[in-house]
Amino acid sequence: MFDSKASDKKERPWHAQAGDLLGDDYNVPGIILCAFGVVGLACTLTAAGYGFIGWTQVGAILTAALWITGVGALLVEHRREEVIELRYGRQGHAPGHLSPVRYGALARRPSPEFTS
Repeated sequence: MFDSKASDKKERPWHAQAGDLLGDDYNVPGIILCAFGVVGLACTLTAAGYGFIGWTQVGAILTAALWITGVGALLVEHRREEVIELRYGRQGHAPGHLSPVRYGALARRPSPEFTS
């Protein structure tokens, strides 16, 4: 386990933070390709249900190609983000920031216009 003591603290490996996938604009092509893969799967299953064997084969090939390309794009982007993070020596970040962003209830206070 990772201790809070400075003398015993070891370097933790980089890991993605929650929301990094949706917070980075470079992930959009991979997400869209995976979404098209889901639509392609639905079309393939519909064609198979109606007995159109030719369209089922075409749909299966296109669905597999969309998913492989989409997941590949997401993996490439994840690796790119990891290299950037390690270059700056961070353990994860909010996209667009050079330092880690800490979220908590104490960080934000209600604005005066909303208090009564």
